[in-house]
Amino acid sequence: MRKLIFIFVFFPIILFGQKIKGEKLFSIKAAIGEYQSSVGEYLNLKSIYAPYTKGVFEGIIKGKVLPIGGDFPLYHEENGKTFADLDIDLVLLTEENEKIYCKATGVFNYVTETFESLKFQTHWRFRTSSEKYKYLNDVMGVGFGYVLTADSEYNFQHDVYDVYLKK
Repeated sequence: MRKLIFIFVFFPIILFGQKIKGEKLFSIKAAIGEYQSSVGEYLNLKSIYAPYTKGVFEGIIKGKVLPIGGDFPLYHEENGKTFADLDIDLVLLTEENEKIYCKATGVFNYVTETFESLKFQTHWRFRTSSEKYKYLNDVMGVGFGYVLTADSEYNFQHDVYDVYLKK
């Protein structure tokens, strides 16, 4: 009887399970300038604006992050931790002078005093008019973020992947 239950439960999972494949698109490093705190409050959430001043990226292509856009997160603090809903806008400029607009949302939870990251995950969309990179317009990227060390010239790194079902 146990074998029969095992077959009925696990056989369909093994036979019909979806396989996921991924490809790293970019590692984006960005520096923020003087952020504006207390931009406003909404439903007991505070907001700030952290503008991007510079950055670099590499992966399927290389280039720099233009000093345009930034992050406009909503956050709250609780028990020594900060919970932020990210709202990121940035523009990548490739070495070939092609522009790629990036929009990301996500979560960044950290220890308030030390800035130690507890969770830093993002969802990315891209827009470009470049013929060479227009396939990025259909990509829904998954990102994992990192706080960089104080001696780095950048504050954050985002590793962005294209994740899709394997055919």
